[in-house]
Amino acid sequence: MEALRPDLSDAEFVAAMPKVELHVHIEGTLEPATLFDLAEANGIALPYDSPDGVLEFQTSQKTAGTENLTNFLNCLDISRGVLRTADDYRRMTLDFLRRCRAEGVRHVEVMFDPQQAIRQGVPFGDCMEGITQGRAEGRRDHGVRSEWIMCFQRDHPADEAYALIAEADPFRTEIVGIGVDNFETPGFPAHFQPTYDRARERGYRLTAHCDVNQPDSRQHIRACIEDLGVERIDHGLNTVDDPALIDLVFERDIALTGCPTFYAGQESAPIERLDMIRALLDSGIRISLNTDDPAQFGSGWINNTLVAAMQSAPFSRAEIVRFMQHGIDSAWIDDDYRLELTAELDAFIHGG
Repeated sequence: MEALRPDLSDAEFVAAMPKVELHVHIEGTLEPATLFDLAEANGIALPYDSPDGVLEFQTSQKTAGTENLTNFLNCLDISRGVLRTADDYRRMTLDFLRRCRAEGVRHVEVMFDPQQAIRQGVPFGDCMEGITQGRAEGRRDHGVRSEWIMCFQRDHPADEAYALIAEADPFRTEIVGIGVDNFETPGFPAHFQPTYDRARERGYRLTAHCDVNQPDSRQHIRACIEDLGVERIDHGLNTVDDPALIDLVFERDIALTGCPTFYAGQESAPIERLDMIRALLDSGIRISLNTDDPAQFGSGWINNTLVAAMQSAPFSRAEIVRFMQHGIDSAWIDDDYRLELTAELDAFIHGG
């Protein structure tokens, strides 16, 4: 079968394809130069000599090959730690949406961690003011539409998350859904069930991180689906290890947001992870591909991430389009906008 758009190289194909992204943390989009600017403005010392040292430090701290969630989150905290004002959040948001435009991303669903902001002295209202203003400017200046997902950190008290649901009421129209992220603590779904019940009552969409190859990963995926009632699982690749879990994902029409990310010095995601993504795609599960924390990983932004996955898995151009259509189908948007994005993707495929 002839490849789609033979007039384009793989890199040109990915760059020109209209894209959506559903799994990206705004704090993980801080580019090194901005990180240094904010650190200087806020009087914060960084453990890097230069912007080039950010990814080098990330890689140097790994202690367990490529599967090292603890190291990654510890390094991410360094970047998150420079955010101290509403304008810091505005600038970070606008910079990211500008980058989305350059990457050909039409729609993005962005996670943010309000508990991190609050611990650093940024009131919840100021955090929301910053990302809301950045979101509006990004739509106006760069034409990128965004929805926002309020994530709660699993390694902090669930009571904090429960209280924040009510505190977010004045900003309800700015937040499409909720999730949980950060360190994957044992049995976390049970601790957050009251928070999810409260969010559901307010009409939020629901997702949750279930990171790859973590202790009790399959049990966590099942509990998030059956007890928390999520519509999406962020990561969730260990679904592939359990036929009964695959059946449950199909039965409940759950979408997975996969992230084929990799560290600096590597050329692609670990082959084991790519094999898991392939098996899930081949099973018919609705899985999309996303960047997670693009400024923190060597895989970087969406175009580089997708090209690396294409060339290493390998995935065909038709399969990359399937991933992207899965993203459109899984997005928390209205049907008219979904049809618009699908039509644009179809037109691209056919050379329009």
